[in-house]
Amino acid sequence: MSEEHLPTLPMWRVDHIEPSPEMLALRANGPIHRVRFPSGDEGLWVTGYDEARAVLSDAAFRPAGMPPQAFTPDSVMLGSPGWLVSHEGDEHARLRRIVAPAFSNRRLTLLAQQVEAIAAQLFETLAAQPQPADLRRHLSFPLPAMVISALIGVLYEDHAFFANLSDEVMTHQHESGPRSASRLAWEELRAYIRGKMRDKRQNPGDNLLTDLLAAVDQGKASEEEALGLAAGMLVAGHESTAAQIEFGLLAMFRHPQQRESLVGDPSLVDKAVEEILRMYPPGAGWDGIMRYPRTDVTIAGVHIPAESKVLVGLPSTSFDLRHFDDPEIFDIGRDEQPHLAFSCGPHACIGAALARLELKVVFGSIFQRFPALRLAVAPEELRLRKEIITGGFEELPVLW
Repeated sequence: MSEEHLPTLPMWRVDHIEPSPEMLALRANGPIHRVRFPSGDEGLWVTGYDEARAVLSDAAFRPAGMPPQAFTPDSVMLGSPGWLVSHEGDEHARLRRIVAPAFSNRRLTLLAQQVEAIAAQLFETLAAQPQPADLRRHLSFPLPAMVISALIGVLYEDHAFFANLSDEVMTHQHESGPRSASRLAWEELRAYIRGKMRDKRQNPGDNLLTDLLAAVDQGKASEEEALGLAAGMLVAGHESTAAQIEFGLLAMFRHPQQRESLVGDPSLVDKAVEEILRMYPPGAGWDGIMRYPRTDVTIAGVHIPAESKVLVGLPSTSFDLRHFDDPEIFDIGRDEQPHLAFSCGPHACIGAALARLELKVVFGSIFQRFPALRLAVAPEELRLRKEIITGGFEELPVLW
């Protein structure tokens, strides 16, 4: 394909957080497409479900945090010690094993009651606000931050502090130099974690920071890796779930019959969460996650040159007709939902179970507490947080 005819990667529709007509048209031509990214670089965009799984599971592809030297990472976290997507192979598996106990069934069972209590507390805070109120400020932003505080072992009272830092850290990094706001926020977040780890030496507990200290003492991780792991969990555990709550609520607002089904049958909450994840996956409104082949690879008959940019369009895979019937329809009654919202392969999201727990608590109770909850503006008036990797909205004004 000649350079002048290479299509630019189409964006998702901002008004409804769904594929644009241009995206649908391009995707109809096959599961892998040669495109030009907004940065001007050429690469491939993978939209097929099977093809995406193949890329994500193939050890020939470097993860997003390990780009070739010719490419500049979008975020200051990429390349940092302990940030999981900046490691691969045995090193990645070693680091992942260190944080895995924090997301075990035992820990999440203990955490479940805390998540319910946090949600109930925030519902009451929201109810006390004058209408309309910003649901992002009073629910979707603080809830994941407060939950991840409990899991990691830091004070609830600190959640606003580190949540604001994580916002800055997750902002796309376009400027260079050590004094950029994103880099300063990352260093401040690491300094905060360093202080909390010192505190845990005096007051250990059943939390991630105590696990990380033990790993350092046992020689399983360096202190820098432990700091990166903890800071990464704070950032990833907060930002993606905050956006997911917002997209899920928008889905329910736009599909009142589905909402009524959920209210009438609370047992549908598990399926509702999976459908939200399928149709509005973490990062919805963005394009997916990047991979970089270290050697030439052929997938679905398409030659992928070594060191090229390969964007795995996780949101697009949810609309693959080979796997989903009527994928454009939001249906919380779906039985089969083999979505890739949390990726797959070695870098599948380690916090997937925690995210599901938070979403189930929110969507299993919010419409009971606020039966008339609704948007205070038209959906197209909502503004996507375009500079944040995980997406979400600038505000989510609601009435009840």
